Amino acid sequence: MRTKDENKVKAIKEAVIALCQKDGFTNLTTAKVAKRAGVSPATIYLNYEDKTDMLSRLYEEVKADLHKGLAGVIAAAGDSVEAQIRAMLHYSIEQVQAHPQESHFVSALWTNQELLDDAARAYGQTAAGPLVKLYQRIEDSPEFIDAPEVIVASIATLPTLVLQTATTSVDDATIAQTIDLVVKALKR
Repeated sequence: MRTKDENKVKAIKEAVIALCQKDGFTNLTTAKVAKRAGVSPATIYLNYEDKTDMLSRLYEEVKADLHKGLAGVIAAAGDSVEAQIRAMLHYSIEQVQAHPQESHFVSALWTNQELLDDAARAYGQTAAGPLVKLYQRIEDSPEFIDAPEVIVASIATLPTLVLQTATTSVDDATIAQTIDLVVKALKR
């Protein structure tokens, strides 16, 4: 039985992320991925069933990497819901700054869920466990709005959107202002 060549799997992952950012999902083909990764198309099919499987598994992997440590950051913020929100937002900003292509990849797939299989969509919900718990604390707190999770989550993505759409680098003052706006938007 053949074993996975981790270097080839990593090259495929990097190629998919780069190509998705450059050309978008609709122009992504396994032939383009293979060429960019320096592997044969057959190598892709040794690791993934098809394009949907490839995007879904890579989405899960990248999302897990980006969320690694989030629960600890939220817990370290103490019992204050506002402090936990601010800690989560700072963490998200740090992840976007450290991993801009990966962050864009996950965000783009989350807003194009028809490209993901059911398992990846379910994973997207469960992998966000620390966020879901924080959103529940926001909903339960009399200090904050009582809104569906999807609204709270959308508001919380503002700093990420600012970083991903800025044409120049975003300074610390703008980041602080963005976090303050999110907290104000979530408060009653």
